[in-house]
Amino acid sequence: MKGVGTGLLGALLASCTTEEPVHQLPDPYHDHVVDEFGPAIKIDRSRIVVPPPAPPQATEYGFIMPRAGWTNTPLSNRQGVAMEGVAKITIHHSGDGKPYLGESVAEVARHLQAVQLGHLQRGMIDIAYHFAVDRTGRVWQLRWLQYEGQHVRNSANGTRNNAHNVGICMLGDFNLQAVTAPQRDRLFEMVKLIRSKYALAPAAVFMHGELVDTDCPGKLLKPVIADGRRRNAL
Repeated sequence: MKGVGTGLLGALLASCTTEEPVHQLPDPYHDHVVDEFGPAIKIDRSRIVVPPPAPPQATEYGFIMPRAGWTNTPLSNRQGVAMEGVAKITIHHSGDGKPYLGESVAEVARHLQAVQLGHLQRGMIDIAYHFAVDRTGRVWQLRWLQYEGQHVRNSANGTRNNAHNVGICMLGDFNLQAVTAPQRDRLFEMVKLIRSKYALAPAAVFMHGELVDTDCPGKLLKPVIADGRRRNAL
């Protein structure tokens, strides 16, 4: 995978700055039309251009669809904050306000670009998450792991919840639809692989709503994750 050595497998860049940003990171984007933390988002679909298909690449996290498979936009982290180690994982849903049923590579690429455009409208530097898992069980690379995401807003006490936090987005609105078995299984596998690499305890895996006040990752996904915890499946 292009960039794997410096991204997925590299995970850290010792040379990156550790200085805190002078501004608070924008609130996360949950809905492609209405956001619970701000005004309506309007997606210009004419800006969405699906790149040529790119095959999944073998990584230490299993086969992953490369960033080049869903966007032609270069990943710029000049304004980013170095991750400097991984201490937790947070699970989200894309929460579109309607069921998302796309399964083809092209459909998922368009969906991810819509999410990216929404995040850019919120003032973020790129799509907020590090990985996405689609309905067929494919994992997609979003941001490089050596940079923080922007997937959890700061807590009321000022805690920077994105620090050392890997963001995984399950594609769909799980207040309105059920997670598929392949999507669930690949999420669990992905979480376990990240936990193993960074020696994380099960308690280091969060649902978005366990960190801040939000219904993410949806009422139909929450019990699936709870069951996975009981079975030590993630």
